[in-house]
Amino acid sequence: MTDQYFFYGTLRDEALLARVLGRAPRARAAAIAGHAVRAARVGGRAQGFPVLVAEAGARAEGVLVSVSPAEAARLDYYEAGYSRKICPVETAAGGLRAQVYLPQAGRWQAGELFDFAAWQARWGALARETAADFMAGFGHIPAEQALARYPSLLVRAASRLRARGEAFGPETAPETAAPEAPRAPALRHAPAPGDVVVEAMTPAYARFFAVEEYRLRHRKFGGAMTEPLERAAFVSADATVVLPYDPLRDRVLLVEQFRAGPFARGDRNPWSLETIAGRIDPGERPEDAARREAGEEAGLTLGRLIAAPNFYPSPGAKTEYIYSFIALCDLPEGAARPGGVAEEGEDIRPHLLSFDELMARMSAGEFENGPLIVLTLWLSRLRPGLRAEAFAAGAG
Repeated sequence: MTDQYFFYGTLRDEALLARVLGRAPRARAAAIAGHAVRAARVGGRAQGFPVLVAEAGARAEGVLVSVSPAEAARLDYYEAGYSRKICPVETAAGGLRAQVYLPQAGRWQAGELFDFAAWQARWGALARETAADFMAGFGHIPAEQALARYPSLLVRAASRLRARGEAFGPETAPETAAPEAPRAPALRHAPAPGDVVVEAMTPAYARFFAVEEYRLRHRKFGGAMTEPLERAAFVSADATVVLPYDPLRDRVLLVEQFRAGPFARGDRNPWSLETIAGRIDPGERPEDAARREAGEEAGLTLGRLIAAPNFYPSPGAKTEYIYSFIALCDLPEGAARPGGVAEEGEDIRPHLLSFDELMARMSAGEFENGPLIVLTLWLSRLRPGLRAEAFAAGAG
């Protein structure tokens, strides 16, 4: 037994709907009269998905799909922020009644008309990738908890697309020539299909971050496969780090803030000296994130970004991948201000250091932050050329 379901928003994307249903759908065109599809908003901010609202003279275009009871349960999980209602629907063959997901009262406001084609171009690949993570929680994670994690899942999905070298949305136009992870390794094992076999994956913990438990086998260097292995990964977002450098004054800017990691380890001093850093939001390039974080953490406007090595800080257990940059900028006295996003509980103090003091502090062991050490060493490599370039430009 099946029911007819009408989809007017992102689930019109057949590849996305297939990930939610667990099968490829067969859809036909349909519409609901007297209604419009508008972008969902919270506090005036667009959410990247639509709502259906009553509107005289409007017509909401969509698709109709036959859905089994088991598939309906999956849909209800994915559409946790909506309520299902039977509504009259028009098709080329005539009218009928179908299940429609309508926004729960008070959850979202209706904004501008929703442009499905524009959404597909900007967000489609990211939404499809996110749906796979979201539906992995079906039967394991309560729907409301999964819905609360959706922004974090978007970030995680964007990280996976970058890891595979797949362009999406605004990330198709990088500002710099930042190198991605090498695609044709000269020294490492070159993986082939079947080199890693996942027998099971369980989301053991899922909130802002997540922990995933895997039972897997992988190819050994001798050619045989391992026995099944139990592995766990701490899942966090891709991040960007940037070291502001003034080549004329030969100084850098660091930031200092309290960090939960050293505190939880029992470090007597959980305040950390660091580069400017932050996670890369969905639809944001690593370069965009670097510029945004510089403004939030230190009130700085960055000039040219220079790509530095990208890396996994702890590949044995963490998914986090770091995009790193050196940024040219002016750093006179008083150039930076205390910063941080108050709603996120950030309390950040800036430090202006000469290059010589930077190297001295690193040699003295005061830097215990990996990205800062990487960028300090990278700057020492580039510094002579950057200074020569800056003085030549000033003389001209």
